[in-house]
Amino acid sequence: MAINKVIMKFIATTSKKLDDIKVKDGQLIFTTDDRNIYLDTNKKRVTYAAIMTVADEKTRKNLPFPIEGFYYVRQENALWNYYNGLWTQMTGQKSNLIFSDGGLPVEGEDETLYVQETTLYRWNSTTNEYDTIVGGAIWEDL
Repeated sequence: MAINKVIMKFIATTSKKLDDIKVKDGQLIFTTDDRNIYLDTNKKRVTYAAIMTVADEKTRKNLPFPIEGFYYVRQENALWNYYNGLWTQMTGQKSNLIFSDGGLPVEGEDETLYVQETTLYRWNSTTNEYDTIVGGAIWEDL
């Protein structure tokens, strides 16, 4: 039996109208006048008054002491939440397949495949080099 479940619902409103919105798990509410974020979970509404901005995913992963709250990752255009020692991606699901018209990044990311021309690469964080997975492949859009 398939279960359809809404994971996240986004709402933009003003702080004056916030009380008119019933608490419902999975709602992420942005107030446009005071710029706060409200997350409804476990039948409670939690207020987040700030979003930290970081340049890229590598910076986010290497934060030495992240504090609980929201982090906007500029390069990937993704919103993350750090809570109780765990990261949860809220928006902007990043692809694990990157096509490159120029050279490959100087340093790649684990669990990401890179395509350059007709070759598929994987970053090896042990050797700090790219491993060739497939060379001379033909890529077609389906």
